[in-house]
Amino acid sequence: MERVAFLLEETGEHLRCLLNPETVVMSRTAGVEPRRSAGGRLTGAALADDPLLFTGGGRTELQLDLLFDVDLVPEQTVVSDVRQMTRPIWRLAENSAETRRRRRPPAARFVWGRSWNVPGVVTEVAERFDRFSPDGAPLRSWMRLLFVRVGTGADEAGGENYDLAQRLPHVNVGAASVGSLPVLGDGRGEAAGGDPSAPPSVWPVDLGLLSQSAYGTPLLWKALCAHNGIDDPFHFAGPVAVPPLGER
Repeated sequence: MERVAFLLEETGEHLRCLLNPETVVMSRTAGVEPRRSAGGRLTGAALADDPLLFTGGGRTELQLDLLFDVDLVPEQTVVSDVRQMTRPIWRLAENSAETRRRRRPPAARFVWGRSWNVPGVVTEVAERFDRFSPDGAPLRSWMRLLFVRVGTGADEAGGENYDLAQRLPHVNVGAASVGSLPVLGDGRGEAAGGDPSAPPSVWPVDLGLLSQSAYGTPLLWKALCAHNGIDDPFHFAGPVAVPPLGER
């Protein structure tokens, strides 16, 4: 079964969860507020309901409960502290990105197979440790996070990455390729060459690393996807063709 993952919009980095959540709680708050005046909320003794102001917009949230345990990682991976696995997800709630000179959480996509692909940001993270090594290192983590959907596309005007995209080199996606990059496996963690007897890889292909190899920056991975017709960044086959840089 496909594992839940977070795809970072800016770098193409994949953060896969160790286990899928048993439940996903999805909630929606409409853009509705009580009508108010300078003296406070508008109401009256003859009204059955408070007058409402329809502001538009709203808020869509996903709540996930995730489990991480050092005893559940693949044998070829050495983990002595469960925070080695949870720290990258914890950072999604930190102000590690910048938009218009303001710090903000990084734009990400909640991806689960082909059924879930939700753009948004992680606004809250809580972690409970309940098993420890003799030296105090936590070995098991119960992580709860709140993921809030973002309506504007990250690369569209007004989106989280729009200003950043204007400062990056322009890639001529429609031009003939100037090279190619090898890909180990097919993006599903399979071994190079598709050898079924080889041990599987823990993590999928990182598009940010391919972009770094092609252009010296991990931030142009979406151009590689567009040029190669990759519509699912978690499932694709190599090699990946490299389009040339061009003028805006």
